[in-house]
Amino acid sequence: MLTQPTDGGVFQHVTRLCEGLAARGHEPLVAAPLDGRPPGLDAEVVPLPMGRAVAPRDDARSVAAAARLVRRVRPALVHAHSSKAGAVARLARPAFPRTPLVYTPHGYAFAGYFESERERARYRAVERALAPLASLVLCVCEAERRLAASIGPERRTRVVHNGIPAPAEAPVHPALGPLRERGPVLGVVTLLRPGKGLETLVDALPELLAAHPSASVAVAGRGPDREAIEARARDRGVAGALRLLGETAGPMPLLAGADVFVSASWAESFPYNVLEAMAAGLPVVATDVGGTAEAVAHGETGLVVPPRDPAALGAAIGELLADPARRERMGEAGRRRVAERFTVELMLEGTTEVYRQAGALP
Repeated sequence: MLTQPTDGGVFQHVTRLCEGLAARGHEPLVAAPLDGRPPGLDAEVVPLPMGRAVAPRDDARSVAAAARLVRRVRPALVHAHSSKAGAVARLARPAFPRTPLVYTPHGYAFAGYFESERERARYRAVERALAPLASLVLCVCEAERRLAASIGPERRTRVVHNGIPAPAEAPVHPALGPLRERGPVLGVVTLLRPGKGLETLVDALPELLAAHPSASVAVAGRGPDREAIEARARDRGVAGALRLLGETAGPMPLLAGADVFVSASWAESFPYNVLEAMAAGLPVVATDVGGTAEAVAHGETGLVVPPRDPAALGAAIGELLADPARRERMGEAGRRRVAERFTVELMLEGTTEVYRQAGALP
């Protein structure tokens, strides 16, 4: 497993794959920019320098290191996770042409959030050039598979949706107690960085709070945009309704105390936070980006709205705040949907089947 980044949903995915593969008698090895083995990772770790930003000289070193590692270890298969690790692995492929290489983008860079259309076009051109070097492209949703087919051979694309374990019970985060006494709580679990759409949610709050003045928003997550989000909330006059909790011990302390889950992202692949909210029995209001609408059944388990549209986002949230019985029905339907379609077991079965198709397993 080659991976960069080493946190967030991508690394969570890798960790769950490694745990499941090890339980099935395989020997996963993770090559990543790590100093040691993180807690919960059931795999050997080999440090592999690999920065997130594009840096030609450093990237060339990463490619050479990956090539040496694969030649030394001789794995049955290489599985690269994320655009950066995927580029490194594919550029190193001439050093191990007979070893199957599976690539999972976890959200193509060219489909992500960019200020510049020119930058988006450059990433798309790179992905198109590297596409032939992967044996198979294993996508985490059908929306991502369509992108893969638009830049490379469609016959090499596969889909296995992300899966999650059953949620563990957790006490409600102490900051949510006073908020719940006041009124309904909108829960958000996200990184505070560009593209996650917290700006859209903040912009939706003035009108939403005019109709539902007792509502509040609790956000679990860390990131570089914290001060900018706080300033935006002050400018909009809604700072009193917004609580940025920072990093929590997993999503459940927030989800256990929320009434509605909100994902306002401008770009996603197949977000874990939406699955976790549904598994916790929460109705979801989410933007129609990536494969989110493959998880959220509009009108059944939640409401799906266009991205970057504060009015639409606020209206959808308001609909659910006004109808507690509907929220409860949606929450129960979401719980069932995750249990039927998006479990870790299904993800592992699908992934190992793709490994077989790549020629790595009997």
